Amino acid sequence: MFLPNYWITGWGSMNGGAEVKKKTLCSIAGIISSAVIAASSITALAADVDVYAEGAYTDTDLVVYIYADINTADPLVSAGVKLSYDSSKLTFASAIKNDTDWYFGTSALKHPYQDPQDTGSSVVFLCGKIDEITPTEGVTGTRKLIGKATFNRTESAAPGTSPETYFGSALELGVTRTDGGEFANFVTTGEAVLDNTASLDMSNVIIRERGDANADGTISVQDILRAKSLIGTTDFPVYSDCNDSGDISVQDILCIKSKI
Repeated sequence: MFLPNYWITGWGSMNGGAEVKKKTLCSIAGIISSAVIAASSITALAADVDVYAEGAYTDTDLVVYIYADINTADPLVSAGVKLSYDSSKLTFASAIKNDTDWYFGTSALKHPYQDPQDTGSSVVFLCGKIDEITPTEGVTGTRKLIGKATFNRTESAAPGTSPETYFGSALELGVTRTDGGEFANFVTTGEAVLDNTASLDMSNVIIRERGDANADGTISVQDILRAKSLIGTTDFPVYSDCNDSGDISVQDILCIKSKI
């Protein structure tokens, strides 16, 4: 099957120079033991993997979170996503990956691998999950975080009716090989490659001003009502978090009121 490049290079650059145990290599081999096959021969899975981005902007910054709803019969063992941006309006500040769900090693000893890479016009996130104890576990479920990117705004003009277009934000495959080399971004534990198939949807990007809790493009009393309904929840859209505290509370209600 297609083997993501970071599965080869990432192990050698783990913090502390930890060596891969033979049993881990055997576990990985059990997943990737089949011969390299052409992407055109892969049958798309019936269920989708939906990759989407949610962003929140202020006059000074933009923060974008990338999530995946993994509804396939088999979990994912890898994911590769590229988030584009308009460098004339944004300056890259930082990016982190979700190493809680995506890691090599064990849950008690998680090994880091490749950090997100900024190209000057996009941020690339390459994620893998091989647990030494349960190598076929993979990553599954809804709203699984892939990573987060933070940008500084070089100007504070209102983005208009389409902030996504204004900021140049879109999602695509993390790495696309054009030289004939083999590479797969999204691979399941069942050895299915989802790149360029109907099983993978990467079209949904929504960016709103912080405080626009109902995402209708304006900040009003309706956003206060929406934010109140989100108090105490954990899976809320990033733009609902008006004060960027990491949760929804009465303080967000006050923040929204100040913007009306």
